[in-house]
Amino acid sequence: MQSIGEIMKFKPAVKGGETINPYVQTYERMKRAGKVKTAVDTQYTCEKCEDTGYVTVLDADGNFSKAPCKCLAKIQTEARLRKSGISLAEYAKYSFAKFKTDTREHASMKKIAERYIQDRAAGQGIGFFGASGTGKTHICIAICQALTCDYSEEHYYFSYRSEIQKIKAVMYSNAELYSQAIQHWTGVNNLYIDDLFKFAMKDGKIQQQDLQIMFDIINTRYINHKTTLFSSEYSLSYITNNIDEALGSRIKSMLGDYGLKCIGANARLEKGA
Repeated sequence: MQSIGEIMKFKPAVKGGETINPYVQTYERMKRAGKVKTAVDTQYTCEKCEDTGYVTVLDADGNFSKAPCKCLAKIQTEARLRKSGISLAEYAKYSFAKFKTDTREHASMKKIAERYIQDRAAGQGIGFFGASGTGKTHICIAICQALTCDYSEEHYYFSYRSEIQKIKAVMYSNAELYSQAIQHWTGVNNLYIDDLFKFAMKDGKIQQQDLQIMFDIINTRYINHKTTLFSSEYSLSYITNNIDEALGSRIKSMLGDYGLKCIGANARLEKGA
């Protein structure tokens, strides 16, 4: 049987009367380039399980097995957060702790959000509607974090302005691709739709592609009692009366008592004034 060296055609080299092992030579070169990490070089958040989430244990019969490490829950939570479409840096910035309640409106927003987390039922939605810069996105991301950190539930982020363009690109060209494009958004248990209908109005009217796509997604979620969070610069009454009554009535039904109109000043502009 051929050795690995023979198969790879590595041949020892002689330099200054000393035989050079090609494997060692390659290893050292890769190590100098930073492509090889040794046990000493590797730093783990949890040294006990080396960030795997599991430790090896020995039972009374002398058998080895894997058991969950104390850090497993944290690892799983972080993995769910990373899958959501929101960066961990954004989660750190948009938390309940960092949501300022220096106005009556912001206090109301936080109060209804915390009540929603404490008392919500499966499929119950929540929405914040009104002017830009009033904290709608901040409070919704804080709610999303709580769903994952407190209830171990996955959630996903639908950025209206970016995702709608991807779906529109395949809407009429390929029915199968369109179905696949919205399938994820209709099926996930917890979905946050941010900036609903942002830039979708043209000459005072909704673009029909935007309306059809959102009706397909929201109506399917409504029928299947999926939890949906909404933020939009348009009020719920405007969506119902001026965009589409059927869609507006479905959103209203999904929210129940957890829909809030935000009418405060744009805090982002005030900070820069």
